[in-house]
Amino acid sequence: MKKPKYELLCPVGNFAMLNAAINSGADAVYFGIKGFNMRASARNFEVSDLDRIRRICKTSGRDVKMYLTLNIIIYQKELKKVDAILKKIKGKIDAVICWDFSVINLCKKYKIPFHVSTQASISNLESAKFFEKLGAERIVLARELSLKQIREISKRIKIGVECFCHGAMCVSVSGRCFMSQYLDKKSANRGECTQPCRRAYVVKEV
Repeated sequence: MKKPKYELLCPVGNFAMLNAAINSGADAVYFGIKGFNMRASARNFEVSDLDRIRRICKTSGRDVKMYLTLNIIIYQKELKKVDAILKKIKGKIDAVICWDFSVINLCKKYKIPFHVSTQASISNLESAKFFEKLGAERIVLARELSLKQIREISKRIKIGVECFCHGAMCVSVSGRCFMSQYLDKKSANRGECTQPCRRAYVVKEV
């Protein structure tokens, strides 16, 4: 039986983190453009940084892959800007990580490979098959799945499967929590989560 190929993928928010990830053996890195990713509080990059990022990744001696995260929900007024970003990045990154269908459609329009973010809450085989048929090169499964559930899904689809092995775990199902939006007007689905679920509460009868 052929041993499956694994890829170690690391998040980077600035050039120091990019170099650290590559020097530590990352096979790929993912990063965001300011205003359009789930790490709204991070420094993030500008579109103009892509050429420099690419030089660093492709001259590292290991051809480190580059994935751009456009993984928030997109509002109507932002569509033109997202369209412009995708036009500029075509051919400069290896894939876009997204889950909003507007971004998926634009990726297909411009023939840019896309991976479906964990924000899509893919937690069953039918959902995985749906995105496979839609044209995704890879799906990032919901973080709540067990190893057994991951195996059952991955062995029955032909596209790549990605799983988080480190990082914060939401108390709600990935990509479906509105607690921060309700309490603080800061959307978790826009990378602005204030993490109210991690606070201590006292329940009183009134």
